[in-house]
Amino acid sequence: MKMNQIRRMFLVSIMITIANGNKSMSCTYMRNRKHKLIAHCENQGFASVPRNLSRDINELILSNNLIRKLQNGSFAHYAKMEILILSKNLISEIQEDAFAGLHLLKVLKVNDNLINITILPKEVFRHLIYLIELDISRNKKPLNENTTFVYPDGAFSSLRSLQNLSIDLFMFPEFGAGFSSLQNLTVLKFSRCHLRNSSRFRLLNSTFENFSANLKELYISGCRNFFLLEDGLLEYFPHLKILDLSESYVHLYQALRILHPFQYKNMSVINFHHISDNSINEDDYPYSVVITVELMKYLKTICIEALDLSRTGIVDYQDNSLFSFEHPECFKTFIISANRLPATTAHRSSQIYIFFMKAINMKIYDCSYLTIDYAHPVYLNVYNTTAFNNFPESTKYFQMPPLINHSLPSSIEFLRFTHIQIAPSSASITCKNTSLKYLDVSYGVYIHYPKFTEDCVKQLEYLDISGIPVAIITFPSILLPKLSILKMTNVRIDQIVLKGREWMSFRAPKLREVDISFNYIWTLEETTFFEQPHITHLNMSNNLFRTIPVFVTKLQKLESLDLSNNLITSIDDNVRLWLDKMTNLNRFRILNLDNNAFICSCDTLDFLLWFENTNVTFYNGDNYTCIISKNKQQILLREVSKNTKKYFADCEATIWLYVGIALVASAFGIFVPLSLLYNYRWNIILYMYRKVRRVVEKNLHENYMYDAYVSYEDRSVAWIQKFLLPKIEEEWRLKVFLHDRDLLPGDLTADAKAESIQQSRHVVFIITEHFTEGKWGRFEIERAKYEKYTTNLRKIIVILQNIRIKDIPDEIVNISNDVCFIEMALDENEIDDSTDNKSHWLKLKALLYLN
Repeated sequence: MKMNQIRRMFLVSIMITIANGNKSMSCTYMRNRKHKLIAHCENQGFASVPRNLSRDINELILSNNLIRKLQNGSFAHYAKMEILILSKNLISEIQEDAFAGLHLLKVLKVNDNLINITILPKEVFRHLIYLIELDISRNKKPLNENTTFVYPDGAFSSLRSLQNLSIDLFMFPEFGAGFSSLQNLTVLKFSRCHLRNSSRFRLLNSTFENFSANLKELYISGCRNFFLLEDGLLEYFPHLKILDLSESYVHLYQALRILHPFQYKNMSVINFHHISDNSINEDDYPYSVVITVELMKYLKTICIEALDLSRTGIVDYQDNSLFSFEHPECFKTFIISANRLPATTAHRSSQIYIFFMKAINMKIYDCSYLTIDYAHPVYLNVYNTTAFNNFPESTKYFQMPPLINHSLPSSIEFLRFTHIQIAPSSASITCKNTSLKYLDVSYGVYIHYPKFTEDCVKQLEYLDISGIPVAIITFPSILLPKLSILKMTNVRIDQIVLKGREWMSFRAPKLREVDISFNYIWTLEETTFFEQPHITHLNMSNNLFRTIPVFVTKLQKLESLDLSNNLITSIDDNVRLWLDKMTNLNRFRILNLDNNAFICSCDTLDFLLWFENTNVTFYNGDNYTCIISKNKQQILLREVSKNTKKYFADCEATIWLYVGIALVASAFGIFVPLSLLYNYRWNIILYMYRKVRRVVEKNLHENYMYDAYVSYEDRSVAWIQKFLLPKIEEEWRLKVFLHDRDLLPGDLTADAKAESIQQSRHVVFIITEHFTEGKWGRFEIERAKYEKYTTNLRKIIVILQNIRIKDIPDEIVNISNDVCFIEMALDENEIDDSTDNKSHWLKLKALLYLN
């Protein structure tokens, strides 16, 4: 047995070299599952058909070569061949006996060449008596498109076994009597369409009169120009099972009218995807389509398994029209997404509800992307819906209307209502024995988020709540025993973190993949994902992290971590050790840190050395860049890590500088007379601290233009001039920013204020009962919050003057844990040397001096 397997593997991998002219080219032989020999000769530069291949080949692939002519007897040596693929060559001529000897050929593909099919020799296909499939599409089009295009019926008439024909559709087509010989033809596909609305063109009732009535599948897709159809166009195909007009701009009105031959018959697929387009907007064929009872009179009678009406321009429908099918039990797939249907009312929902409750065999029902035109909607493929998110073939899909107040059918496994711009007032979904596996409620507008009973999520494997603020979603502390994939992008987790609320209250022990990208997160607690220890793939890209969160070191099964497009400057020692450990255990596979804010300096030298020597695999790691702290130059991180001695030779001198500063400060503190220390202890401490801080900030490149930015309203101006400025600027020698004094004329106020806050070490708000009436108060609060949580803003100090607690702005209350409050009197006659007042000024001085 083993010898047979080795022999078979050897035969599969045989390579032969074929001499063709002066150039040596090679074909690869392989065996398919039926042990038939296949010759792979594609992309080899052949200018003619090679004649010295094995005579036992069953399939010859000669696509993507330079063959221009098929000469007589080109394939005479390959009598056993059943499949011949000549796609994407330069073939412009086929001689009459080119296919001589191919009596067993079943499949011939000569598509994407330069063949003018009107001049094909009449007997060119006479040797192909068993040919089943012919693709001669995407070839040369005629020079004059305004005259009748006569298809060579004489050449095709000899293909009496043909079942599948793919050709191009040209203007004014004429299919002669010879096509009546193709009685076994069941599939007719027009792969490329050249039709358009010019010279009074229309597809006539007689267009297909010479084709077999046994045709089962007709594809006229991709005609991206409007043209007219006569109502009797399809009357010669009474047994049609698949009608595909997708991407052909014939307009939905015409498409519905040509269905009359199929009344009260069974059909597998009617695909009308994107047959109305915004380029069509005439009185008889408007861009905005309203479905009427008259338009539905043929379609409603057909027993259809799959119907695709996506992107057909439907904006409204009459009662008893769009969902009034006489055989709803036939449906397995119904797609009506990407239309501009009206806001759903209770009456509309009842029609949909009645329809799908009667559609007892429905597996897929998709009405996503409603009410507006979306730029890039994701469509289901009506022929291969099982490929969507790789769900198994047995999965049943269901797309719910937005107003919901009922139970889910027990057979539903796929629930999708994404990108629906409708705000339902209430929604409640109950389940009993439901096998729901896929739930996507992303990017919708909700007043109250749909409530699901616990039974709805017992089998849930995929959950997508992206694009919906987490504040709207109220997940109870329930168990999701089978949840494997969770997507929470663009849900503003940062707001929940700011308020100290839980955003992962549910338990999902089998959770493997989590996506929390695009959430403005700058920090997460160490207990994050504590209940989900088996996560293998974590995406936290496009946030505001300045370092890798420590909680990831608790995820002992993590394989992939994406932190691209953040603000990470370095990786701390603990995380580095964990990454090395996980990599050495062959658990961790890839780390994505692309497009971060890495800094190359003496302070990050350990990280740079680790980056060069670690075995961790970085996605696109060779293209990471960093900023050199000395000259602000941007350079490849890999280049710096390989040459650390070149870039950071003076790092030891810097260390001694820090040591020297510390020694000087210590000596100064020891030898100053004790009495002086006692009397001026606070002044000395603050002075030394300020000096040391400036040295440290200089080395860390944290340069501030102002010590404080002062935000106030007009009633505080007198107090500031009389009390605040003399203290801060004259006595304490600090520099503050006042917009009335320091804002330059001509500057954009918002930009100038934002830049000044960024350049300030602290922000001081003087809050009175009229503060929020000012034009810029709320803006300055929001900007200070942003700088506090994303950059190097040290403190937010709030001076309360004659204000009650309830009058403090909510914006300040919401960040009260990160704010320092001081109460001072607004009265201009305050006693400057009072004990309480001195303590307040001393507290303000300490806050401004100390970080």
